[in-house]
Amino acid sequence: MPAMHKMQWRRLDEMLGGLRPPEGCGLEQLSRDSIEQVTTLLGKWYPDIRVGTESRHLEHAFYEQHVCLQGESPEQPVYAILGRDRATQEIIGLLTLEKNVRGLQLSAAMGAVEPSQRGLGLGQFGISLLEQVGRGIGAEVVLYYSTLKLARAQRNAELRGFKLVGLVPAFDVDAIAPNTVKRVYEAIYAKVLVGPEKVHLPDWNALIPTTRALYTHLFGQHPSAAESMHAVPLPTSTPVPVSAPEARHG
Repeated sequence: MPAMHKMQWRRLDEMLGGLRPPEGCGLEQLSRDSIEQVTTLLGKWYPDIRVGTESRHLEHAFYEQHVCLQGESPEQPVYAILGRDRATQEIIGLLTLEKNVRGLQLSAAMGAVEPSQRGLGLGQFGISLLEQVGRGIGAEVVLYYSTLKLARAQRNAELRGFKLVGLVPAFDVDAIAPNTVKRVYEAIYAKVLVGPEKVHLPDWNALIPTTRALYTHLFGQHPSAAESMHAVPLPTSTPVPVSAPEARHG
């Protein structure tokens, strides 16, 4: 089946399987009538969102053109999930997931939690949700981009079995202080959802020393490198000794 026919969004409960959110939190797919409230809340929870890639989440056009809204087209690339307090029904979080159907990839576009709800496990749950939805729709790799402003975001990824595979300098634009906006580093984490038989390792002989060193640091010794280290050296020809002239006695 062609890749573009895979990774179709489904009902949220189907994609979640048995995964359950933290106690007291309910989940739902974003609906059209919640867009206005969500954009307002994001600006309050997360002032830094006004610059950089994530700023699109403040624009109504983003949801209209790119987000799969409740009861609408599942072909849109982005899926938005609301977290609600079960007792009050107040919105306490938003997670957006973005699919690349040709590459069979799923990534977390943005996650935000209402400030008083931080530290209750929603961040770790969001990373588990990313993986679970990826498996549910047929993704073969899931990617998580982490800010380096908070150690918690990095720990959450590692606790959920994601592997740090790179630090990208000047990856995005962010507000680093009041009235100060600069390009910032971000970390990229990955989790492969298919078996090793479906993954092609790079040709060791095609890697230059710097990429060999990085590969080894991230993923351990390449099989070809191990083979070359344990290879039995070919025998070399032994030079034939030249006999000294025979001594003659008179």
